[in-house]
Amino acid sequence: MLFRNKCGACDHWTVFELKVSDDRAKKTCTHCNDQEDIPWDDTSQTLIRDGERDIRALERHFPVLARLRERGDHVKL
Repeated sequence: MLFRNKCGACDHWTVFELKVSDDRAKKTCTHCNDQEDIPWDDTSQTLIRDGERDIRALERHFPVLARLRERGDHVKL
């Protein structure tokens, strides 16, 4: 699964890849390759879905966020 967010390691808005395995997930920044293991449950799924909705709302103020579509895409705001 791919989703957009701001990476705490490289401080860029970028595309993340999420690989889920049972009750854990590995979140990887596709710009700097920073990885984080996170718990995976219904709450996690909701947070990612809501985060993507928030980014779509931010696109009105920062249209450059709409260009984050492929692995490795990144922007610094």
